[in-house]
Amino acid sequence: MNSGIDSRMASLSERWANEQGERPASGLFLLRWERGQQVELTGGHRARVRRSLEAIALRLSKVTDTVKQWNASGTTLAMIVTFPDIADGEEGTADAAAGRMAFLLRDVAIRVLTDHRLPAALELGSSLRCGFGWILEAKSDRGARGRMSEKAWESAIMGAYENAWQRLTFAGGPIVRFPLSEMGIHPAEADIGVRYKPIVSLLDGSLYGYEAVPVSRRNGSAIDPRTFYELADHGGRLFESDRKFREAAIRGFPSRNGDVKLFLPVPAKIIYDPRLYPGSTLRRIEAANLRSEHVVLVLVGGGDEAVATAKAALGHYRNQGFRIALPGVQPSVQSLRRMKDLHPDYATIDVGGSEGESIDAIEENLLQALIAIARKEQIVLIAGGLNRDDRLPALVDGGMNYAQGEWIGADHEQYAISGQQVAQAIRQRVKRKYKGASGTLSELASPVMQFGRDAQVSEISRHFELHREEQGIVIAEGGKPIGLLMKEKLHQLLSGQFGLPLYWNRSVGKIMDTHPMIVDESISVDQASQMAMAREPDKLYDAVVITREGIVTGITSIQALLEWVTKTRMADAQWANPLTGLPGNEPIRRELVRRLADGRPFDVLYADLDHFKWYNDHYGFQRGDDVIRYTGEALLEAVKAREAAESFVGHIGGDDFIAICSGTDAEELAGDMIARFERGIAAYVDKGGPVLIEDRSGRAVEATGLSMSLSLLRCETTEGWTPESLSEKAALLKKKAKRIAGNSVVQEWLRLHELTI
Repeated sequence: MNSGIDSRMASLSERWANEQGERPASGLFLLRWERGQQVELTGGHRARVRRSLEAIALRLSKVTDTVKQWNASGTTLAMIVTFPDIADGEEGTADAAAGRMAFLLRDVAIRVLTDHRLPAALELGSSLRCGFGWILEAKSDRGARGRMSEKAWESAIMGAYENAWQRLTFAGGPIVRFPLSEMGIHPAEADIGVRYKPIVSLLDGSLYGYEAVPVSRRNGSAIDPRTFYELADHGGRLFESDRKFREAAIRGFPSRNGDVKLFLPVPAKIIYDPRLYPGSTLRRIEAANLRSEHVVLVLVGGGDEAVATAKAALGHYRNQGFRIALPGVQPSVQSLRRMKDLHPDYATIDVGGSEGESIDAIEENLLQALIAIARKEQIVLIAGGLNRDDRLPALVDGGMNYAQGEWIGADHEQYAISGQQVAQAIRQRVKRKYKGASGTLSELASPVMQFGRDAQVSEISRHFELHREEQGIVIAEGGKPIGLLMKEKLHQLLSGQFGLPLYWNRSVGKIMDTHPMIVDESISVDQASQMAMAREPDKLYDAVVITREGIVTGITSIQALLEWVTKTRMADAQWANPLTGLPGNEPIRRELVRRLADGRPFDVLYADLDHFKWYNDHYGFQRGDDVIRYTGEALLEAVKAREAAESFVGHIGGDDFIAICSGTDAEELAGDMIARFERGIAAYVDKGGPVLIEDRSGRAVEATGLSMSLSLLRCETTEGWTPESLSEKAALLKKKAKRIAGNSVVQEWLRLHELTI
């Protein structure tokens, strides 16, 4: 046997293991005292440590009758405990039970060591670590009388001991840190306040919720929730600190009408505390006139705790109707696998990066991949650490749902001042993303019945019975929407065991969704569909409320949204160039029509490759296709680099491209296009001197490779022009550009059928 389990303990535990009757699941706990670097152990010191460990075992035996055997040897305590309420090997439930026992062991250890202090020299830098292993026995180990052989039992105990020792050695941290004089010193009860960090939607700029964060009353600085709860845990006051912070956060929440959500940090391991009983948090938020769907619990420590602990916390709170957020998601296989296994409702990923650095192409691709994974798993992503506005474009364009950070506001008071500017910046970026998208919600709005918040549930139920085709109703005041109720969810409420007596005579305002998706009819269907799919999983298929100047005009279903988007995507794919994926002739024509109808000045750039026919004949069509793709990428990158511009890039066909832009210096853009083209085109042409080639007119010209000709039309006025007349002007201008050897740009200004150079 190992030094931690002597032969006496093995004999006693074997006798217990072979008792008649059913034996509950059992396991082995190891508690080890580890000395600090400057602690010298003497025989007397070892005796003091061993007596302290014995006192812990005795106290735990009095607290619970599940401790069957224990032995303290040197600086290690080994205990065999049973779990009568679980089946042997039952996954999830068994790990949660072990976690609760470990929490109790830690609590008892702190109380014993506080009552029976070790010498200060022993406490300095020392700690207690804990490990656990299940005692697993095979059915074949038992004989005809159901008794285990001594060898089989010793093998089962040794397996548990090795597992416990491994967990003890590689544990994230000790369960008790010394000196104990510093334990219990935690400012939660007197010096801790609450700050509410705003979370905004990156889909329409609206305020989505507030995250409660502990702050020091002394200097007003925010305290990381993880640090806050670690200090409380090490001080043995996790339950007290958590309870007081929850109460303060709920009591001081700046909204009471359910229009925004409260993100409330809670330590995952608190569920193992026997003083925490189901419904305590629910009663507090109901007393504050909130409902469980208004609160999202952020599992602090969820990234470091065992998966079993996080799953147990998820189950505990989800059974009460709360949504769960998992913070600290990272772009690593382990972190993403954990997110997939736990499957929270929300997940937070830090996008802050280093100061002065913007999101580069690699980070942007990685971010889009993470967003795609979260969307597939129906997990709502929140970008944390948005401290600078230069990161906003990549987040919005990549499809991130929500964000928080210093740029948005450090607390709700600051956001009250800067919120309009933040929302405006987000809306401008979103508008650019969906600029030119066809179709608005006004085309999909269907009439909807409106009720007041005081209408009874029985009245709503009878309405759905009489109008079976309707799937939802809007609750409004003065025509302005304040809630939504879907027929399916009403039926779920009423079909429960006590559904009818509980809800039949209540007002609809008590059960309606107070945070539905409400959008103006002017936004595009594309944008609305993205907003709808960014909702929580249980709201994905709820109707969208459509308004005009804040007044309800109707609703639309997710089916109608997705059908429209699918139809539009198929049409776009039909007209896209198959080689470059850029919009083809029909989308180009629609964009020109839109620009001309808008009436504002814009610029048109026509790009054409010189000597491309010679290149295709000389190198073959495959390398010719590579050059076409490279040219399209160079033009698109030049346009994307100008964030403030409103631009469109299309592929006319062959080696002809078009770019339509406004809000930027078109001459600089043309120069950037040529510069980007020059930087990489040499890779597609063999090195060598000039060669004689034939141009399209059959004339012999000298050339060293491919070059680009750009014709720039400056449309200062749109009156009298059509897409066809612009194309004619561009063709004439392009001929002038191609007469210039090498890369060239020629421009003209268009004014009411007048042409000046």
